[in-house]
Amino acid sequence: MGKTATINVRVDELDKKSAEQVLKQLGMPMSTLITLLLKQISLTKSVPFDITLPEAPASVSAEKITADEFAQMMVKLYREAEDGQGRPANEFFKEFKGSRI
Repeated sequence: MGKTATINVRVDELDKKSAEQVLKQLGMPMSTLITLLLKQISLTKSVPFDITLPEAPASVSAEKITADEFAQMMVKLYREAEDGQGRPANEFFKEFKGSRI
């Protein structure tokens, strides 16, 4: 079957250039890589690499806080913000991490 379909994709310029350098060393044009990727997806009915969400570090895991504790903290922080007692996010997270460890 001939190659008649076209795919146009917008990507980060630096990512593209970096990948092109690697592919050049491998002697492979970008179009060949894309063709291989599409064929592998079709054959295996899956993406040929893991796509997962990163796990949050334990120090900031929301699993260690109950829904009631979270609600109380949000009400407290909302009231502080209304009273003009806001603070930088890094200070909040430092306190949040310290109270959860």
